[in-house]
Amino acid sequence: MELFRDDVFETVLENMEERFDSHDFIFEMMRRFPREYTKALYECRRSKDPIQTLHQKIGRKLLEFEDRIRKTRRKSSRNVRGLPSDNQYWEKKKTEPE
Repeated sequence: MELFRDDVFETVLENMEERFDSHDFIFEMMRRFPREYTKALYECRRSKDPIQTLHQKIGRKLLEFEDRIRKTRRKSSRNVRGLPSDNQYWEKKKTEPE
């Protein structure tokens, strides 16, 4: 899936605040990569809840960027449906100046 390329995630991460949650990340991803997001959502169409399935995959992919971000806590925030739901909060790791 094009949406799950590392460069897509890196671009979104670069545009996130120092602290953010998974919903913030997904909203930014939708804004910057609408075609890729829509295509990935379509590819999940056979699951019981395509949106939830895709967003779980995005969350799992974020775990691969442990060199740039770390999990902090879980808390509720509004999802793409406008409903409160539990999700992961993240914090960018500090980079040391060269």
